[in-house]
Amino acid sequence: MVKKYKNIYAAHTIWLTSRLLSKNSFTGLMYESLLCLPYFQGMSKDDITAILGKVTLEFKRHGDGDVIFRRGEKCDKFIILTQGKVTACATAPDKSYSISEELYAPMAIEPHSIFGYSTCYQRDYTAKGDCTMLYIDKQHIFGELSKHNIFIINLLNIICRRTQQMDERIWNYNSTTLHGRIVQFIANHCERQKGEKHISVKMERLAALLCETRLNISKALNDMQDAGHLTLHRGGITIHEIEKTLKEFQ
Repeated sequence: MVKKYKNIYAAHTIWLTSRLLSKNSFTGLMYESLLCLPYFQGMSKDDITAILGKVTLEFKRHGDGDVIFRRGEKCDKFIILTQGKVTACATAPDKSYSISEELYAPMAIEPHSIFGYSTCYQRDYTAKGDCTMLYIDKQHIFGELSKHNIFIINLLNIICRRTQQMDERIWNYNSTTLHGRIVQFIANHCERQKGEKHISVKMERLAALLCETRLNISKALNDMQDAGHLTLHRGGITIHEIEKTLKEFQ
């Protein structure tokens, strides 16, 4: 390649310029990508550049059906779903029922599980189609990232908002009909109260959980299926748009 130029100096100058442009393009791309995530919003380009220079950002791609994390595994990384979607499944301690839902990018995977008494994942996570995850070591939150107040404030705001929402769900439990109680029970066990939800449970167990008879539960579920709010199948229930069903039975 050097032979195409009059001297080695010219060749080296062009090579160095191309490397700098490539590096700037990469930094610019990462800057735009990180700003799309709520944890980095409000940060300047200089802040992002400083983070990229000192913090290892690891991107991993997962294929459809890949198990990403299992409940009980150690949560020692700050992980953000940057592209695609995952299925999150929460199982009751006695394993008598489980509730699954789809979560979409961009969102962090259980940032509240990084801290506190229990630092383990509370749900099983499986890739739904191809998805991309951003992994950041927990040590960087206490290191370089802690130097950026905007990141810490964003992180605290998101974790605190989740706690407030969980509290609101308990106190806003105001449904007086069995139909509403069934929907509210499922929604209160989900990370997000929108989108499709699926509960795997036996009719007798659901009746016991809601202090109702199996006959009453069966009748209410069939009424909601006839109205198009949910679909019944062997060993489970699927609510297609839980936010609309919640409004219907409030």
